[in-house]
Amino acid sequence: MSQENKAMSAVFLTVLFGFAGFSLPYPVFGPMFLKPELGFLDPSVPEQYRTILLGVAMALYPIGQFIGAPWLGRLSDRVGRKPVLVASLLGAASGYVVVAVGVANANLPMVLIGRFVSGLCEGNMAIAQSIASDISKPENKVRNFGLITVAINVGWIIGPLMGGFFSDPSIHPSFNVSWPFFFAAGMYGFNLLVVAVVLHIPEYARRRGRTKDDQIVAGRSVWATLRDPVLLPGYAVSFASYFAIYLFFCFFGVYLVQTHDVTSSFLGMCSAIISIPLILAGLTVERAQRPLGLRGVATLGHLLLAIGLITFVLPDGLVWVFVPMCIAAFGIAWCEVTTSLFISNGAGAHEQGQALGIYRSVHVLAEAAAVLTGGVLAGLNNTSPFMVGGVAAMICVIGILGWVKSRALTPAPAEVAAE
Repeated sequence: MSQENKAMSAVFLTVLFGFAGFSLPYPVFGPMFLKPELGFLDPSVPEQYRTILLGVAMALYPIGQFIGAPWLGRLSDRVGRKPVLVASLLGAASGYVVVAVGVANANLPMVLIGRFVSGLCEGNMAIAQSIASDISKPENKVRNFGLITVAINVGWIIGPLMGGFFSDPSIHPSFNVSWPFFFAAGMYGFNLLVVAVVLHIPEYARRRGRTKDDQIVAGRSVWATLRDPVLLPGYAVSFASYFAIYLFFCFFGVYLVQTHDVTSSFLGMCSAIISIPLILAGLTVERAQRPLGLRGVATLGHLLLAIGLITFVLPDGLVWVFVPMCIAAFGIAWCEVTTSLFISNGAGAHEQGQALGIYRSVHVLAEAAAVLTGGVLAGLNNTSPFMVGGVAAMICVIGILGWVKSRALTPAPAEVAAE
């Protein structure tokens, strides 16, 4: 196995476990906070306070990511990718241990602290993408970023499954709501060992970014990187792209409940079905990029997302909603790959961590904006989130065709040493 593929296996595992850990609490926190009989909160706590505390517990993780991603990425540019990644995985594992102990002892402050710490350290997604950029030869970069998208989407699938499995005492008498978080801590510990043993940055990747100009760029502040005339259009498009993506992900279930009174098991089936085009798109993006170019793939991906969003509200029967859902899901994976490549290609080799860290923060900010905006829109009209999402996706198309700079479309030449 080549050095590049060995390093990518560690990157893939890091991203997979990261998103599995991120989504793992979803089936656990709802009952834990809202059902008095489970005993996590005092039975005297009113329901309206329970929902507020649930929202706080869920929000602290992405808040931590928003703060941590640019600074972890910046630190990895200066200290090195591997030591910062190892330290962040250790911090994430520790955060989940704190959450698990807090859940086991019905200690709300420990749960909240652990969620924030694990989110802060899970900004390592920027480091994983930076490693992929560092080690990728130009002909493999789209493929490697596509594999990261596959890892993200597989993690989104297995996280809730693990959370539901390990918290269900009917499966095994010893299982309870603290088990998923202990398991997540062990998962991050295993990931740390794999990174420590398997991840070796090839020499050609270490030599990148050592020119005088790159060293000057590497000294820029986070704000200066954000305002870079090449990167700023990529960040703006990425925000609109993830805004549309999360309007779909967060509100397709709400719409189906409002219009068809579907069950949670049906929504679970929906998530399983749309995972297929999400994974297929991540695996085919490299092949599509060859004839279309990165701009073409990004444009087509956002067009598919817009079509899927707008047509999702048209079918009367439940069977036919899967067609626009799968169209949107296929487009989403291409959107995720191409927007991250806009930033990676546009950033200097010695600034990958900081630039991709900001990209991760933009992602989290777009998610928060989509949830807040979509909640208001869904209350006014249940089709509005999808119409607005479709408009946001079309704005991305216009931005990609007219604003994204040429430097963000082509990876820098690799300095490849003989292996």
